[in-house]
Amino acid sequence: MFNDDELVPPTWIDSTFLENALTKYGNNKTVEIINFDLSPATMKGDHYASVMFRCKLEYRCPETSSHIHKSLIIKTIPDDEKNIKYKFLTEGTIFETEISMYAEVIPKIEKILAECGEPTKLAPNLIYYSLKPYKVIVLEDLCVEGYQTLRGRYLDDDEVKIVYGKLAKLHAVTYMLGHSEDQESVTKFQDGFKVYSLPMMREMQKNGIKQFINMLSSHEDFKVYAEKFKAMENDLHSAYKNIFRAFALKGGDEEDAAFVLNHGDFHLKNLLFTLNNKQKVEDVQMVDFQLSSYAPSNLDLTYSQYLLLSSDQRMRRDEFMQYYFSEFVRILRKIQYQGELPKYSEFQMAALKYRHHSVCLLSTMLPIVIGFFSKTAEELKDIQTAELSENRDLDTPYFYEADFIAEVRKLLPKLLYEGYLD
Repeated sequence: MFNDDELVPPTWIDSTFLENALTKYGNNKTVEIINFDLSPATMKGDHYASVMFRCKLEYRCPETSSHIHKSLIIKTIPDDEKNIKYKFLTEGTIFETEISMYAEVIPKIEKILAECGEPTKLAPNLIYYSLKPYKVIVLEDLCVEGYQTLRGRYLDDDEVKIVYGKLAKLHAVTYMLGHSEDQESVTKFQDGFKVYSLPMMREMQKNGIKQFINMLSSHEDFKVYAEKFKAMENDLHSAYKNIFRAFALKGGDEEDAAFVLNHGDFHLKNLLFTLNNKQKVEDVQMVDFQLSSYAPSNLDLTYSQYLLLSSDQRMRRDEFMQYYFSEFVRILRKIQYQGELPKYSEFQMAALKYRHHSVCLLSTMLPIVIGFFSKTAEELKDIQTAELSENRDLDTPYFYEADFIAEVRKLLPKLLYEGYLD
């Protein structure tokens, strides 16, 4: 039910570490840990790279002698240097990116939204962080407030709109900041593409595209599409990275797209939900900002079309994109953005300009989403999810599953007619 590397927490997460974190968080002179318990914070398949632990603790402040109970989420890197994820997490700046998002950007966005009459909670509060001697982030545990990961089902249409409404707020405020004197606070996030430069990620995309083409070639009615993908194959990896790098590549010229600070990994398992008594979504908060990038808004939106929407919703994606865009513009007006408002036609043209992002997600990620991500924790208990991410030969069967073939049969004609396969 849990990831193997989260069964035993690092030994340095002890009373001394917790006392230091809570002392800094509460600006206390001293904090005394009475007891604490560590357990895995997520289920198998919820995430890949970091290791995460839930820490339930009891402590007291000597000044008041009162006992306080608290639940925290501790996010760090595996202890084992031979673990492939250790190298993945230590060579890049993804922890630095996420810390900056939680410590600086998210509070700033929430303050701007509150001041204009749109009070919004985008993400959990940051309790503590450090990069040395260990890379670690400590967050409040949203489960205490009733938030949870959604498992075993897709969102319905109304729930999807709640998600896109929240995303539109993140995007709109950072769009405004990107056109202000404070633009550096958001434009500095330029390292998301570096993850996709790592050998493991290059190999994942290369193998995924190869397997996708092999699958297409095995079906007579897909052979015309196989030729299209073969023609794009050598360019897909670099083109996929280029949407993350668009701001730098264009020298700051943003005329052809709405540049915003994207979440960067906007899928269902990076969202936490509260549900009403009918088990419908009431609110959503975002987690895992390690790939956040100032780039065209199409980065998050295209990504979500493949990793968030159901099959039926994916075929009606324009309906949800139009809703998102209307909320995006509404928030820009609410925060009194003084520049020219973006046009939906420009947004649509940018989606086509960066179409390789969509094509790459279809051919490398969607097979896994359909065959893996939508499963319940019980269904995943015997699957070695880490091995699946590290050895893409293991996911070959997903490319030939009936549900994925049916999805491809619906999507490819639509993408062909819209010009995505050029």
